[in-house]
Amino acid sequence: MPALSKTRTTAYLFLLLNTILWGVASPIIKHSLNFTTPSLFLLYRYVIATLIFFPFFLLHRSRSPQPMKLKHLLILALLGTPLTLLPLFYGLSATTSIEASLLVSSSPIFTVIGGILYLNEKLTKKEWRGILIAVIGTLLLTLEPIFSNHGGVSLSSMKGNLLIITSNIIWSAFLIFSKKDHVDPISLTFVSFVVSIPFFLLTTALEHTGFILNQQALPGIVYMAVFGSIIAFWAYQEGQKRIEASEAAIFSYLQPAFAIPLSILWLKEPFSPLAMIATAIIVSGVYLSEKR
Repeated sequence: MPALSKTRTTAYLFLLLNTILWGVASPIIKHSLNFTTPSLFLLYRYVIATLIFFPFFLLHRSRSPQPMKLKHLLILALLGTPLTLLPLFYGLSATTSIEASLLVSSSPIFTVIGGILYLNEKLTKKEWRGILIAVIGTLLLTLEPIFSNHGGVSLSSMKGNLLIITSNIIWSAFLIFSKKDHVDPISLTFVSFVVSIPFFLLTTALEHTGFILNQQALPGIVYMAVFGSIIAFWAYQEGQKRIEASEAAIFSYLQPAFAIPLSILWLKEPFSPLAMIATAIIVSGVYLSEKR
């Protein structure tokens, strides 16, 4: 079946590109958040991304002038961008980029479950056991700050971890709904950018921190606007529409392979023994679940 093989190869290339770009994002964002707030970071990110992407969107619309289901796209855009990213960025500002990347990589657990409930995808008993093991590892990693630290730091880190888990659930809902409804990736990407601007403008105003940006945060914002938003978001949509939602989500497990070395070498973050154990449990569960 050469046509099927070519389709899967293309999907895997798109998803691998996405994995690399999002994999190194956690330490880059973490560094930038030392100089700005999550809302202000996200506001400038999507202003830049919208300005850059607008000509590509117009070109796409001129070549494929299908009608846009605007209400439908708005709901998906809210789910996939501002509602996913706000808890993710506030979680990342409170925990380490290593734990953040590991927790983000566990989001396929929720996508697989959503695929079963909403897309009628099937799992074997072995796959269910693997998911259960991965869930246990994710829970252990979420609670790791309690066992590794004492006092306010551990509570802050655990709060950050819980916010990232919340973000994972919202992101998984977005992936499931966008997969089922076969939305146009280019239109969805552009609408997501546009919707994010007033959303983060409001959250920044509510924080009363002002709109002046520290220039030291700008490199991270530009990276996320161009590579994290435009290229990575588009690549994921192009990849996941060619294969099953649960299979596409598995690529998220590779992100820590890029995030952890950068976090250790650049940010000098510790990788605690308990976090290593939790990671091993998650990897074991994924291997058991996804082994063919």
